[in-house]
Amino acid sequence: MTARDRRPTRAAFIGLALVALTAPTATNADTFKIGLIADYTGAFASWGPQFQNAIEAFQAIHGTKVKGPKGEDIEVAFVYRDTNSAGPDKAKQLGEELVLRERVKMLAGFDLSPHAMAVGQIANEAKVPVMIMNAATASITRGSPYYVRTSDTIPQWAATMGKWAATNGIKTAYILVTDYAPGYDAETYFAKAFKENGGEIIGSARTPIQETNFAAYMERALQAKPDAVYMFQPGGSPSIAFVKAFVERGLKQAGIRLLGGGEFAELYLPNFSDDVIGVNSVNHYTETNTLPENIEMRSQLRKMFGDKGVTDIASVGAWDAMQLIYLALGQVGASGDGLKYIDAMKGKVLKSPRGEIMIDPQERDILQNIYIRRIDKVDGKLTNADIATYPMVKDPWKIDNPPK
Repeated sequence: MTARDRRPTRAAFIGLALVALTAPTATNADTFKIGLIADYTGAFASWGPQFQNAIEAFQAIHGTKVKGPKGEDIEVAFVYRDTNSAGPDKAKQLGEELVLRERVKMLAGFDLSPHAMAVGQIANEAKVPVMIMNAATASITRGSPYYVRTSDTIPQWAATMGKWAATNGIKTAYILVTDYAPGYDAETYFAKAFKENGGEIIGSARTPIQETNFAAYMERALQAKPDAVYMFQPGGSPSIAFVKAFVERGLKQAGIRLLGGGEFAELYLPNFSDDVIGVNSVNHYTETNTLPENIEMRSQLRKMFGDKGVTDIASVGAWDAMQLIYLALGQVGASGDGLKYIDAMKGKVLKSPRGEIMIDPQERDILQNIYIRRIDKVDGKLTNADIATYPMVKDPWKIDNPPK
């Protein structure tokens, strides 16, 4: 996982990419290599292991081989790379390395939006599909025809929460989001839906991407006296510190409600105290649902990884990406042009652990149910439970910004 000291120039990259993708290789011609890029270390270290665990669990059930269109066996192999929470330049460097040196035929993973955006040029030049398993900035899939997303978009969550909050007794809100593209999406679409349904935004602020000291932000929110604070923070140390500060600075005691999203996924709940009981969050996946697909995924993860086999949005994003990859390989084979894999995924309807999903045939983005949840304590354990479902939500940003 060590970085190369020098990266190729753009011209060199184009030439080398063509050689890498067309030259004969000593490996089995029916091996389909996928390079997964994610954080395994640093502030966002939970994402990589969650992606990888779900992939390994999926392959334990469905095998590592897919039958191609001519009945041939296609071995699906992964090469994993750690971005070390080091940002988009690192993700781009790893993408180049995977295409040029490892000769992967697809890229996957991408926990944070800047990481996914960083490989768009690589995908275009090398004609390599990119499976986005988490990164949720709405505009990402417009950046390259080689992107397909199996996670969500932030506007799907934020607009749904804004609508629900305004129609469920919350009249005023204060917004605190991370200062990068997903945070802007969250701020914009929560506020838009909240105000359209009668609510009032009485303050907002943006926080640095790896901020863990939220005392000053909480003090300003407390003084504004909103009915609720709507938060968006990357899951991990920032979101855990945010919730701790919310309680310690007295917002909960003041009767201010906390509204969130993926910060309260099952993976992170053990980090919180009972102070989060009653918190409402929004998500496209709730781990307590009883769908057979969810029971299968959860059981396999627990069987293979024990206490580390916790399911969350990273798990389901990777699981459904695997479903799409296997379907596309069965239709196209191991040596197809990159866009043929993309075309094979467009319009696909899948039974997912989260509920039925569809890949938008025009946007290559996901349509899915969005759930409002409440945190309760069940059998001594903090747990999410759905209290409202908004069916087959399309990304609101794409509705507001149709293709030209």
